Amino acid sequence: MEKKFVANKAVIVNQQGKILMLRDAGHADHQNLKGELSFPGGRMDHDETPYEALAREIEEETGLTAEHLTIGRPFHVRRWGVGGDVVNEPIIGIFYLCFLKGDPEIRLSQEHNEIAWIDPKQPLPAELQTDSMKLLMASFQDQTGSVQVADEEIKAREGFGLIQLFTGNGKGKTTAALGEVMRVVGAGKRAAVIFFDKGGEHYMERAVLEKLGVPWFAFGRDRIDPVTGRFDFTITDEDRRLGVEGLAKAKALVESDIYDLLVLDEVNSSTDLGILRTEDVLVLLDTKPDRTELVLTGRNAPQAFLDRAHLVTEMRLRKHYFYSGVKAREGLDY
Repeated sequence: MEKKFVANKAVIVNQQGKILMLRDAGHADHQNLKGELSFPGGRMDHDETPYEALAREIEEETGLTAEHLTIGRPFHVRRWGVGGDVVNEPIIGIFYLCFLKGDPEIRLSQEHNEIAWIDPKQPLPAELQTDSMKLLMASFQDQTGSVQVADEEIKAREGFGLIQLFTGNGKGKTTAALGEVMRVVGAGKRAAVIFFDKGGEHYMERAVLEKLGVPWFAFGRDRIDPVTGRFDFTITDEDRRLGVEGLAKAKALVESDIYDLLVLDEVNSSTDLGILRTEDVLVLLDTKPDRTELVLTGRNAPQAFLDRAHLVTEMRLRKHYFYSGVKAREGLDY
């Protein structure tokens, strides 16, 4: 019979905005965790409320009590397993945002032997560069509004050559990218646009690009049925073939080294849908000329793209007229 556990974890933030983590000493049944950093907290007993369990665990592991910190609402949920056994002994981890009051002394229990303060505005240390930790930090940034610095290597850099990424389930990703194109052209620079998974003649922005002298290239089937007007969501071998062609064109444009800005529209979603392979897109990102600016758009951006981008903006859907029955409008939505 499957055993299930609930673990309540505290993401404790001090007055400098740094997050408390504890290094496991590897005692008793924690030998496989020796040396690993984790958040204070642990399993909830059957007769405890989540907040009671979390307060108990925090006090046991750090000596901090209610007079030392404020326990807020949960903001992230993750699943892992006892000894790594996610199938038979899963643990549901619930993470709570907590804030220290003042600068109280932290007294470690025998479970841990070191305190570490992690700055969420800086890239994660190498030992914390895991997908699960990156997802948690993304949730933390959503809750707190903190912004991570892009990369110390680009500090005080000027000119083109960075990677911008627009993602999320809200409207405005392609629109934002096209706004960058307008600025580039206005500055007397050269831009080009690759449209992935956008075949057909339904996109009014292309007429404007032609008037601006911006070359564009579309790779994808026309997904809108000319008779019914319905959208075809299937992913076919033809989609993948056209995606490969589009990426080859993007590489050719980048290697020509004549464009200051290249927009890869819907490259995020095309990769997420399996039209493009993540590793193939990464080759382009990692080998582009130092002076070429790239703009990536589309929802569900792969983590590897987010890691490489110097600017990440997530469009969040809060309200949309589509759900009131308003259909996509020419000149506004396409």
